[in-house]
Amino acid sequence: MRPASKIRFRGVTFALAAALFWGLVPLYINLVDTTLPYEIVAHRALWSGVFLLSYMILKGDLHKVYAVITDVAMCKGFLVSAFLLTGNWGLFVYAIQSGHAIQAALGYFIYPLVAVILGMLLLREKLDRLGWIAIVVVVCGVLTKIGVDRQPPLIGLCLAVTFGLYGVIRKKMGIDPVTGMFIETLMVMPLAAGYLFWMAYDGQPVFYGGGFINILLALFAGVITVVPLLLYHAGNRDLPLAMASLLFYANPTMQLCLGVFFFGGEFTGGDGLTFCLIWAGIIIYLLSRSGAHQIDPKTDHSR
Repeated sequence: MRPASKIRFRGVTFALAAALFWGLVPLYINLVDTTLPYEIVAHRALWSGVFLLSYMILKGDLHKVYAVITDVAMCKGFLVSAFLLTGNWGLFVYAIQSGHAIQAALGYFIYPLVAVILGMLLLREKLDRLGWIAIVVVVCGVLTKIGVDRQPPLIGLCLAVTFGLYGVIRKKMGIDPVTGMFIETLMVMPLAAGYLFWMAYDGQPVFYGGGFINILLALFAGVITVVPLLLYHAGNRDLPLAMASLLFYANPTMQLCLGVFFFGGEFTGGDGLTFCLIWAGIIIYLLSRSGAHQIDPKTDHSR
């Protein structure tokens, strides 16, 4: 049996690597030679499916897929979750391409607490007093953003709600994350392939303009989807829930830094107050969960 300190170090390494990997995705979006968000989403779905299929074969887990796809209720649930995930991907790509990287970061900052609210509404989960205080503080942060900009941060809110709904639906279905994501990509792959075939038929290059480098970049869309997913769940198995949740925020923090320092987004004093309130809400919520039990790898269906 490995010492707890060694397990904790391994878990932190995996979980932090996953968060940082996700945080660097905007750089990939900025690098590829396309202005079409759906082309990036199509490659992401198609090659994620290929890599996940290889992983499932190596693990000998394909029988799990058959058990799910023969269940009509499960298939309906996965159709909804696949739609939400694909929409979330597309909106995130659009946000980066249209200069709204800071709003995208805002969405992923508030998503976990949006998921808590949705869990209460849809799964009848309970929330303690500190949890309610955390949600109120985050809502104040969003209202501050609305007051400063005189319009709601629609992109950030839509990213948070779509990913929150996705998480709640997946939690309710109770399927392990890797198998679940493979089934979702399996459902989206025909549409992705059809879109790329249409591009080819229309005379458009289907690999970000063509050429060996762009072909590799298209394949890499699958890598940036599958690898952090596997790292994230490998890390969560070894960590307390509060620590795993805290490490997740390296993802939107990096996105925020990229939005300001790399993409040249404007970060106003109002934005600073908004993010301070959101961070305060996050800290309060994590403190309320500090006594949470260790994640059981058999029951970890998050993300």
